[in-house]
Amino acid sequence: MARTRPPAPASPVRRSLLVVAAVLALSADDRHAGKGSDGRQMIGTAVAIAETGGIGLAKGAPRAVDRGDHAVSRYGFGTTLAQLPAAFLAPLVERRFGAGSSQPLFLLAPFAAVLLAAAASGYAARLAGASASGTSLAVLLAGLGSPLAAYATSDYSEPLQAAALGGALALAFGAARETAPGASARLAAAAGFSAGFAVLLKSSLAAVAPILLLPLAAASFLRGRRLLAAALGSSVPLAAWLVLEIVRFGAPFSGYGGEGFTHPLLDGLWRLLVGPNRGLLLFFPAAALAGVALLRELRSGVDAPRRLAAAASLAAAAVLLVTAASWWAWHGAGGWGPRLLVPAVPLLAPWAALVAAGLADRPRRIVAGLSIALNLPPLLLHTSFVDTYVANARRPALTPRLEKQIPAIAIEPNDEGRPSVPPDQVLATVPAAAPHVVHPWYFAATLAGTPDKVAARLSRPPWYDRRPDLGPRLVPFPAELAAILAPLPRWGFFGRSLLHGASDPASGSVYLQSLAGQVLRAHETGRLDEGLVLADRLLALRPGEEGDALYVESLRLLGRFDTAAAFLGSLPRDREATPSILAVRALLARDRKDPERASRFAGAAAPWFPGTPLATAPSKPSVWPGTFAAFIRHEEARVEPGLPGVGTAR
Repeated sequence: MARTRPPAPASPVRRSLLVVAAVLALSADDRHAGKGSDGRQMIGTAVAIAETGGIGLAKGAPRAVDRGDHAVSRYGFGTTLAQLPAAFLAPLVERRFGAGSSQPLFLLAPFAAVLLAAAASGYAARLAGASASGTSLAVLLAGLGSPLAAYATSDYSEPLQAAALGGALALAFGAARETAPGASARLAAAAGFSAGFAVLLKSSLAAVAPILLLPLAAASFLRGRRLLAAALGSSVPLAAWLVLEIVRFGAPFSGYGGEGFTHPLLDGLWRLLVGPNRGLLLFFPAAALAGVALLRELRSGVDAPRRLAAAASLAAAAVLLVTAASWWAWHGAGGWGPRLLVPAVPLLAPWAALVAAGLADRPRRIVAGLSIALNLPPLLLHTSFVDTYVANARRPALTPRLEKQIPAIAIEPNDEGRPSVPPDQVLATVPAAAPHVVHPWYFAATLAGTPDKVAARLSRPPWYDRRPDLGPRLVPFPAELAAILAPLPRWGFFGRSLLHGASDPASGSVYLQSLAGQVLRAHETGRLDEGLVLADRLLALRPGEEGDALYVESLRLLGRFDTAAAFLGSLPRDREATPSILAVRALLARDRKDPERASRFAGAAAPWFPGTPLATAPSKPSVWPGTFAAFIRHEEARVEPGLPGVGTAR
């Protein structure tokens, strides 16, 4: 039998990938890894593995699942595994280039994932019969002409989900096209692995990933071999997923206890498809062309692998849409566009390219140009700035309608002490707060001039006239905060933070944050010698308030009071009375039987730690907890393992 292989990507496709990589790399703002709780937990777990060999986080990590004296990440473990190389390399980079310089390392995985998703789109388009130019268009639509582009420098798991799902579809399609038994089986095994890894990235993708293997069922004497190879390929990531679910949560699908699919489905559907805030068609208009192509393919009975690939793409995208539309945070709670639908981009881009490639030259250019233009704002201004600004708006009151949708862990007292919900839960329905409105406004605000002028601009967001109750929580908006949240735009490129790191006030430092978390975890789990080693490492990498306090705390817990006092006495003037040092001095004075001195230190530190045991009882050392971690922890709603709910939140 003649051996035929799927057509190799043409040189225009490789050039398209290079264009995507170059544009994303030369517009990358690599300062923001770990600024959201999702990424911070997944990266923090990778750092835990690299530094201690465990997977635990410090108790009290926001939205982490409580496990007694520590916590575990609720998120899929696939991203953590992808971040392991960065976690192992980070301390070397930090020692060589300075504190915070490892930030770009933790964006390598999402950056590569966006390119893989774009490549998978091109490969699938070529398998579906697209010309070289059509295949190139699929790459460009996925990599630059969709919201996926914004996630190349984001620590969310969506780009990896997109790569895994897009890879599963393209590899299964390729296996169905391949007539050589060995090559077909290898492609099928790779498709199975990619589908299994998608589940490891996010448990809910167990309802999506198997659908994408549908092309393997195309009639052929190789069908049985392909299906067996796919099953074997998926077995390793699925086994890892099951073990990690049980170890962390006690049962599969139990990482999102207390949350659920409580948003009205029909409302979520229209908002995620055509809504002014998160409608897919506003961020990825090529999806309309994909819909036309998919419906046309389903009516065609000529090419079975192609028809099955189309059916798989449509069904998988539909499942993603329904699950996102009914999830309580249907809007994604951050990011660019409909974040929860971003993994569907490489499933739709190949089919959109098939239709667009058949258009005349001018309409085809309009499709590509419009798609890219609509997704330029987050390349000019990183979404982390806007997300942080929105998260610090005034919290809207809990209404009877919202009470049915919002889980208890997201409800907190507002400034008036009334139950309230996250501001984005309401702003996601206000057209004036749409990303295509807010990003240009925010970018213009950064150009206003002095920090005082920038702060004045930020005090009145675009939605302020309609919803003044959702304006900035801090009024007047502090100029010093404006300098951090809205710095003057700079030309970014991937790797720039290697040169500046934490010296840039707008930059995060997720490795050092995670290392500090491991010190706190060691303290609360009784691994005191390990805690001292980790604290010493943190102090060497970044001397300052946090490192000083955790080093003293490690010595205190080991009973080395004199060594702790000597270290405190050696601190320079600007570090000897920081809030954290005052708090740990209070604990040290208590342990040395000096309650008056302990209370004095605690009283000075208390205003910096509202809502904590320190602030609640600064003059009662006898009731203080045993560790610095517990002393300054702001207790949040406890997150228990459990299955997500369905229907209403309560």
